[in-house]
Amino acid sequence: MERYESNGFCEYLKKYEGQHDFKFYDTTKSLLVVAGKQDNEPIMLIIDDRVKKEEYETGLNPYEKSFGNICYCIAKTANLPLFWIRYVDREILNNYDTVSLWEEVSRDKDGRDRDGFRTIQMKDLVSVFQSHNIQAELENRTPQKRKNDSLSSAFHIWQRECLKVGVFADIDLIRFRKNKVESIVELKRSYYGLNSWRPFAKDLNNFSIISNVCRRLGDIPFYILYHEQIPCSSGKNIKKEEQKYYVPIEKKGKPYFDKVDYVKIFHVERRDNVYFYSLPYPVCDGIYRVDDWIFREKE
Repeated sequence: MERYESNGFCEYLKKYEGQHDFKFYDTTKSLLVVAGKQDNEPIMLIIDDRVKKEEYETGLNPYEKSFGNICYCIAKTANLPLFWIRYVDREILNNYDTVSLWEEVSRDKDGRDRDGFRTIQMKDLVSVFQSHNIQAELENRTPQKRKNDSLSSAFHIWQRECLKVGVFADIDLIRFRKNKVESIVELKRSYYGLNSWRPFAKDLNNFSIISNVCRRLGDIPFYILYHEQIPCSSGKNIKKEEQKYYVPIEKKGKPYFDKVDYVKIFHVERRDNVYFYSLPYPVCDGIYRVDDWIFREKE
């Protein structure tokens, strides 16, 4: 699991001239799915919410409240416990750092906030999960930031180093309308051309976890969206009217463009009883102009 600080498709959605129903494109917040290692079945959801110090001190803003309400809706529909971990953005969290935690017991029978957030140490998350009958263990380690962690969150690094609870997957994007999730979208990008790229086998477990979430949400569609990533030198002669489709990013210290004018879409089907449980199978749906696909998904 890796969460990027910026993604060209997400940035394009932020500036999109028309209306759309996509959510979760603010990449400072993540909805994480924790699943069992044996069968990839989801066991809980975690909101990884990193904010600036001044935002942390002033409490939830309207966007965070909306984000949290959508996550709560997902959790209730999927019948999964939800935990919201909110903290000041930083490189590393250790076992004794404090964060704010919201959990299901913070709502009364009418669904209204009762106690809100409480402050706990990271190490105490294990007992919180155990109180919800989720098996978890704490590793007494000091998390270390690796070279390839430049785009990962502090919670991501901590759970990888210090928490034994299951496997994690990140919900990249959802289409949300009429108070329900209508599809989930996995975002992929690379230097491979649109015609040649297809999902890698190494991502199969991640696809399986998200596919299982889709099943819990009423067998909603699960898509993989791929766009190209090109060196900045390849975009020197971009026409003015096309510039909005070339989003500048930095990858391993080098400048690139996320090129989102065209996207390749895979619809992930479920193949039953493969190795004793269902596995996802991505089927290519086609290559689309990005605006055409956003509009198509809106219908």
